[in-house]
Amino acid sequence: MAESSSAFFQKLRPKFLDWEPPTEEEKALALKARRDAKAAELKKVTDLAHARAEEKAALRKRRSASKARAKIPRG
Repeated sequence: MAESSSAFFQKLRPKFLDWEPPTEEEKALALKARRDAKAAELKKVTDLAHARAEEKAALRKRRSASKARAKIPRG
């Protein structure tokens, strides 16, 4: 069965013509989502930096302990 001409032309209509600007509530939700994502990324980077600093401190401590042991004369 053939479709009507109005249905045919409705399918051809570009979707961007139906676009509506976001409401204030949608804008606020998007802003909150961006802030939360930024805070999560900052926390991730900060935690990674702290972990690396702790790892370096532990490595320095191990190296200084092994150097101190090497200086002790065994007799």
